[in-house]
Amino acid sequence: MTRKRIFYQAFSASLPVLMGYTAMGMAAGILLAGKIERPDIVFWAFLSSLTSISGALQFAIVNWIDNNMPLIDVALLTLFLNIRYAMYGLSLLEKFKNTGFWRKSYLIWSLTDETFALEAESAIPDKKLNTFYCLCVAALDHLYWVSGVTIGAMAGRFLPFSTEGIDFAMTALFLVVLTDQCREKRNRLPAAIGIICAIAGRVFFSVDNMLIPAMVMMTATFIIFRKTLEKQFEPAEVVK
Repeated sequence: MTRKRIFYQAFSASLPVLMGYTAMGMAAGILLAGKIERPDIVFWAFLSSLTSISGALQFAIVNWIDNNMPLIDVALLTLFLNIRYAMYGLSLLEKFKNTGFWRKSYLIWSLTDETFALEAESAIPDKKLNTFYCLCVAALDHLYWVSGVTIGAMAGRFLPFSTEGIDFAMTALFLVVLTDQCREKRNRLPAAIGIICAIAGRVFFSVDNMLIPAMVMMTATFIIFRKTLEKQFEPAEVVK
């Protein structure tokens, strides 16, 4: 199997990501250009998407800039929003082993939900070709995101766009994912914990200050009840 064929295989596998990333990226770019009026906003949209592949952060950054959020809050929110990638990375340690410093660094940095899914299911027997496949997937997904955000920012900057409702796009996406996940009984307890912690955060803190406490409560609860939650995902024993 040649590298050219591996690339086409990676491109074919990443087509669903292309559709999602360009659509969500354009929404984020339009929102950024519509809310932050700067003549160089297209450049900053390009730079922010180039250096950070995170849909949630790309949407959140608009309010952070608009509200002059303290850097410590930005750092904490970024940590809690993206800490799940550390869990993804643990399952890819063997796959990324001995891939070289620069390749491994890019594979780690570019890890997203969709990229992880494609890389995890890759079963190419040759380790070098498998690494090349993962690099192609990561680079293509990265390109899709940067293109979507940049095109969206250009549209928001030079075309008359109303940004009303666009900031709900990421929330709507997470609600769809949550609804789909809750169809399985074992996923309902983690979802309930998240909802309860969010409500508690809103009760005890203002709207602008509730997110970090709510995410701290969620993380602490998941750690405390880890063993109980893990049992939810253990395969059922076969009754003989």
